[in-house]
Amino acid sequence: MSDPTDGNGAVETAYRHVRHAIITGELQPGEELREARLAERIGVSRTPVREALSRLNNEGLVLLERYRRGRVASFDGPDVAEVFRLRAKLEGHGARRAARRISPDEIAQLEAIEDQMETAFSDLGWHKHLAEFDRLNNEFHALIAHAAGSPRLERILAASLELPASIFNTYSEPVHDRTRRTHVQHREIIGALRARNPDWAEAAMAGHLFSIVHLPDSGD
Repeated sequence: MSDPTDGNGAVETAYRHVRHAIITGELQPGEELREARLAERIGVSRTPVREALSRLNNEGLVLLERYRRGRVASFDGPDVAEVFRLRAKLEGHGARRAARRISPDEIAQLEAIEDQMETAFSDLGWHKHLAEFDRLNNEFHALIAHAAGSPRLERILAASLELPASIFNTYSEPVHDRTRRTHVQHREIIGALRARNPDWAEAAMAGHLFSIVHLPDSGD
């Protein structure tokens, strides 16, 4: 067994640690990422931390500035628009595939996840349920991506699906209203999948994601 503080194991350890801290909000958008401090915190040398930050830079979660100084990426309006425009197209395609492949057990799992989301919203209110919403929402979308039966698509979507709602700072409407609409749209997506209707599933998923934020006209 390799030592996680040496070689590729150390890079993977550093990568997973920093990525998890960004995804969960432990490291905030714009926060400086100091190699020495991260290395001490993770228990590895600075070299694997440097490689991990470079990898995260390629994923868009870290920005490397002059002299390789890193910061957690911030997502402004155009960034949010691009993420959701791409997700709408890719996940719409995934939902279309899933409509022909999803199992009854997977549909039941989607219903259970949506039940939990609605219960959390009802019990905690919009301002306290967001962490649970992020987790369950990611599960919902990831399950449909898996049901599409395309490992390549699942890998492509993995990074964006893990980004929590809290990392985005530009929305077209209040969180309360958006959350209520999300529940309705999730139920429609489930209905389309249960009906084995690829056109409906694709349109429902794409419409759901396009409706989340205001997408400025990019001219394309």
